[in-house]
Amino acid sequence: MRRVRPGFLYASSTPPWPLAAEDVIERLPDDWLEEHRGVLRVRPNRRRYLPQAVRIRLDGVEGDTGLDCHYVPAPFRFCLHCGISYGSWQSLDFPKLASLGTEGRSSATTVLSLTAIRYLREDASLHARARKLLSFTDNRQDASLQAGHFNDFIEIGLLRSALFKAAAATAPAGLRYDELVQRVFEALALPKHLYARDPDVRFQAEEETKRALRSVLAYRLYRDLKRGWRITAPNLEQCGLLEIKYLSLDDLCQAEDVWHECHPVLATATPQTRLEIAKTLLDFMRRELAVKVDYLDPIAQERIQQQSSQRLIAPWALDENEKMEHAAVLYPRPFRRGQDDSGDVYLSPRSGFGQYLRRPSTFPTYRERLSLDETQIVCRELLEALKIAGLTEIVMPPREKDDVPGYQLPASVLSWVAGDGTRPFHDPIRVPRASETGGRTNAFFVDFYRTMAAAGTGLEAREHTAQVPNAERIDREERFRSGQLPILYCSPTMELGVDIAELNVVNLRHVPPTPANYAQRSGRAGRSGQPALVFAYCSTFSSHDQYFFKRPELMVAGAVTPPRLDLANEDLMRAHVHAIWLAETGLSLGSSLRDILRCGRRTPYARPPEPCSGQRRVRSRPAPGPSTGHARPRERARRDQGV
Repeated sequence: MRRVRPGFLYASSTPPWPLAAEDVIERLPDDWLEEHRGVLRVRPNRRRYLPQAVRIRLDGVEGDTGLDCHYVPAPFRFCLHCGISYGSWQSLDFPKLASLGTEGRSSATTVLSLTAIRYLREDASLHARARKLLSFTDNRQDASLQAGHFNDFIEIGLLRSALFKAAAATAPAGLRYDELVQRVFEALALPKHLYARDPDVRFQAEEETKRALRSVLAYRLYRDLKRGWRITAPNLEQCGLLEIKYLSLDDLCQAEDVWHECHPVLATATPQTRLEIAKTLLDFMRRELAVKVDYLDPIAQERIQQQSSQRLIAPWALDENEKMEHAAVLYPRPFRRGQDDSGDVYLSPRSGFGQYLRRPSTFPTYRERLSLDETQIVCRELLEALKIAGLTEIVMPPREKDDVPGYQLPASVLSWVAGDGTRPFHDPIRVPRASETGGRTNAFFVDFYRTMAAAGTGLEAREHTAQVPNAERIDREERFRSGQLPILYCSPTMELGVDIAELNVVNLRHVPPTPANYAQRSGRAGRSGQPALVFAYCSTFSSHDQYFFKRPELMVAGAVTPPRLDLANEDLMRAHVHAIWLAETGLSLGSSLRDILRCGRRTPYARPPEPCSGQRRVRSRPAPGPSTGHARPRERARRDQGV
């Protein structure tokens, strides 16, 4: 039986993949090639991953006729169209190929909800209480998840938008460490009631409240520099709206006296080559959070958390369950299992940066190939050279005689410069070969951070489920009815019985289970003959959603089965009568069964009367036997099994 191998098919006429060997070499990544006797050839360990010419028939099976394609085995190593390539250690293909079209249900619902609310707010003909959206899901867990996802998306969007606005206002110089937080705080311009626990405070208490918010903002700003932690929400750097520059880096790379005693690969390199390599290392340290700044220090973070809990409210306050990220320390040596902290960064010759140094394209004028030992020496000399310009700093001395020190990147050497949104950040360590077109940014998020995010000030979403305490649920219903709470993500609890006043837009997070559910949920909007918008999100990975996406008439105009009640069912009727009685009496059932059941006693009947004075209570004890708890274990087991 033929073994099935996962992979990818490439079929394009502009440009087609070449067949001639010399043309193939021109299209392959640099690290796939080597020089042998003066001639470039494909490395032996890469030959099995070369694109293979195949023909695919109309039924999707390989054959002698059909569409000419090229098969590339997984994982996805490089793009045959644009030329972008990835490191051999990157086995996951989703981060390489994901785009806004491969989002999850939560991301899609958040973007759709935000867009709907924006248009409702821009419609001057609508009353304020009508500018709201009701979203349905089938369970309370999804409703809570979606509300949190929306609030998080709005918070990080506002923060990134404020950072871009502050950096653009200081262009082309950019923002420095000592002014970064204050400038972003001013650009954010949050009303006090949106973040202060007590909006009416003045004098010293007001200054401490603002200081608490600035500290939280600073932590979020540096935390957002970490590499690739939000796939479906790229940061400003990934959108080409922010560039981090390093002070005096150009001068350092041009100073020959700094490099002349280093390894020949550094001493003979051009200033431009040194600049590219040094910037790659500094970017690597920054994106791994090997940054020396108080806001990433564990001791300072305790103070930030205390100030946040005392002075701020959600969503700007730090959650009590949030695990804050600490700054890492970079060591130019391999990781020692059982001795080193896994939270730090280790720059070994076999690491991504070490492989980057050994690529032929990294040092184009150096003909010899670096060994592993030489690569380790180059890493250490780079860090020491950067230390001369204050671009790195030793924060941990060597632990042993033959050990190396630990380094961090001082936050004071960073310059935050606004970009134009056309060229995304390129990481040559993880992506050895950039796209020939220079890459492209996500147009939606570029526009979102520039213009749309600021419109989200004051937006919040809450869940409405049976799990929410009654008083809090009533408060949310009142706020939603008046329009103060613009978005409510709810479980089926809102299908019936709750007055929500004017409502023009209903979102269905997924296709409802039955036409009856669809009718109930969509019917919450457009009462009294008013027009309304009802839209549902259909996930690619849900067979139920896809079935009704292709057959919408079965859901939208489907037959609704009338409810049936068996009046002869005594247990069912008794439950309904009891429910009506409880509702009419207004008795509180509490929040737990412990509030209404006597759980402390093993028997529900009253205790026997106490004996009279001078009498002893005699407790009868049954004789041991097969019917009591004194039966032998084997006999009890046989009796329990019905033997």
